[in-house]
Amino acid sequence: MMTAIQLLRWHANHNFCSRCGASATVSDFELAYVCTVCHYRQYPRIQPCVIVAITRQFEGRTQLLLAHHRRYGDNPMYGLIAGFVEIGESLEGAVHREVEEETGLAISNLRYHSSQPWAYPSNLMVGFYADCVNENASDELKLDDTELTDAQFFDLDNLPKIPFKGSIARTLIDELLVIKTQGV
Repeated sequence: MMTAIQLLRWHANHNFCSRCGASATVSDFELAYVCTVCHYRQYPRIQPCVIVAITRQFEGRTQLLLAHHRRYGDNPMYGLIAGFVEIGESLEGAVHREVEEETGLAISNLRYHSSQPWAYPSNLMVGFYADCVNENASDELKLDDTELTDAQFFDLDNLPKIPFKGSIARTLIDELLVIKTQGV
């Protein structure tokens, strides 16, 4: 389904050449739009995003950093820190930058988990785990209030409303819960 949504958006947005402005047509032999004048080819693009589950140890318990994003409005759901990869930036660099920009915290022990196509608008979400390095992380949170209304560390057995099953955010959180119950 994600592929279909991404392709529909791509078809809707690429009827004209981005180089010269002439009309473009679908290629007969590859997934591309071809300009009818300059023959420039436009292929579907993927926009990489990163998402990270940040944990810390607090009084012998594992806690997870969750944030309430402005886009949630009145929905009480909390999610993970995420953002777009910028030009010239590595995935790992994007995780560190997004965490610092949105929360003011530093992370370490960054570990890749998995990726997920996400069709809103045409993204590839790349998931990570990380450890918070700030000793007094709750006191040191400096929220980007243009994106977040709240962020805090929650005990794994006392989480607020979290993203839906099937999302990479939920997969990352659910794995932490499994690890906790197995005592790993």
